[in-house]
Amino acid sequence: MPPKDLIEYHKKGSYPSHKGKVFGLLVVFGLFVAFGAYSLWELWQEYGTQVMTFLNDIGLPDILTASIWYLIGAAVGLIMLSVIMGIAAAAAARRLGGTLIYIGAAFMLIVTWSIPVLMLVSGVSFSALLSSWPVMIPGLVVLFILVLMLTIWKDRVRRAGEIIKLTGQVCLDEKGVFIPPLLAMVFTLVSALLWGAIILQFTPEQVLMGNAELTVENGWPLGVGFILYLFLTIFFYNFAYGTSSAITYIYIRGRDPSLGDGVKASLSVIGGLIVLSIMSVIVAIIRMIIRAISRKSGPGGRAIGSAASGILGWVWMLVNYFTIPSMVAEELSATKGIKRSAGMVRKNFVDVMIKETAVRWGFTVLAIFIFLGFAFGGFVAGYFLSGDIFVGLIFAILAIVFAGIPATLVLRTFDIVYVTLLYVFIRRKEGTVKGKTEIPSSMSKELDSAYQKAQRSG
Repeated sequence: MPPKDLIEYHKKGSYPSHKGKVFGLLVVFGLFVAFGAYSLWELWQEYGTQVMTFLNDIGLPDILTASIWYLIGAAVGLIMLSVIMGIAAAAAARRLGGTLIYIGAAFMLIVTWSIPVLMLVSGVSFSALLSSWPVMIPGLVVLFILVLMLTIWKDRVRRAGEIIKLTGQVCLDEKGVFIPPLLAMVFTLVSALLWGAIILQFTPEQVLMGNAELTVENGWPLGVGFILYLFLTIFFYNFAYGTSSAITYIYIRGRDPSLGDGVKASLSVIGGLIVLSIMSVIVAIIRMIIRAISRKSGPGGRAIGSAASGILGWVWMLVNYFTIPSMVAEELSATKGIKRSAGMVRKNFVDVMIKETAVRWGFTVLAIFIFLGFAFGGFVAGYFLSGDIFVGLIFAILAIVFAGIPATLVLRTFDIVYVTLLYVFIRRKEGTVKGKTEIPSSMSKELDSAYQKAQRSG
């Protein structure tokens, strides 16, 4: 066990405090909120009358008043359906495990090969299809990965299936893991609204109309607002990740975590999360600069710039794959967490690739079932209220739109929990995690067996 481990803090019921860093972060957060709120207020002062006149002209206040109970009922129904579908997704993951991976792979094969098949069915000759070979690249990639899954990666996929089962178990037993990503999503929407207000308030009219260029002199408020927006959005995502990861880590180490324990664990490394977020902002800005320069370099330059930006983002994601779990579990700084993560990824690269392909496909299938569940629920509600199939279809379409929120929430939470569990499993193999865990004995044997076979074949 490393000198500092989250589980020891949980046993003692005492976590490190960094009040100074928290205060500094609150100052930054307050500046952005004040900046955005001021922009909203100024826009309302200027355009509020016109907005209210427009809303009255279309009768929206009367419609809302007449339909208030229907709207409340719809909101309650959507929330309840979200909870039901989230629990159902976790239960399905706990039940299906590796089967979910192969269902996802089959689904991806159908999706990626649908265009080439449709081209052949529509009368396109095989030679013409070969001349349009780029449309077959996604299908060939999926097929290649599926072959690896059935042969070289077979035991690793088997282990991934057990981790999926454990992911479902964690989400069922510790439903608090869903709350931090949900709050991060809410903050993202609020910050986007504030950032939009800043753009409209501080961007010169001629620049908005495309008749003038944005310069340092007329665009510095936008620059300040954008950096604050980017930093806070990334930071709150990282903080939510750390909180859910800490809950998962404490749970899997055989103890009973609360949401407060997860928050305290993230607060204990808040300095590192701030530094990591600043690094991510710098990487994001560099990628934007690369894309901006490449857009002025013709088609070839745009392709190279897009590829360079994508590679930089992919490398940064891989390097930081286990950074936040390492930081909260081992109380590491950002730089030490990145170094720790890079070493773990290097030694377990295949497992990371399986997570980012096969496991993600399986989780996507669960998201699709959430969309289908919402569509069915919306149709039933619409048909029950009106007795009209057409109205039921309209309600189904509206429900599908709203289903994006719980589907995204489930995918984000499953990703956090799975990566944390993979991190714990790797540490068990390193010998730095010992003693009681919440991994069922049968599942532990299956994981260890799959690991040993994967090591012999890898």
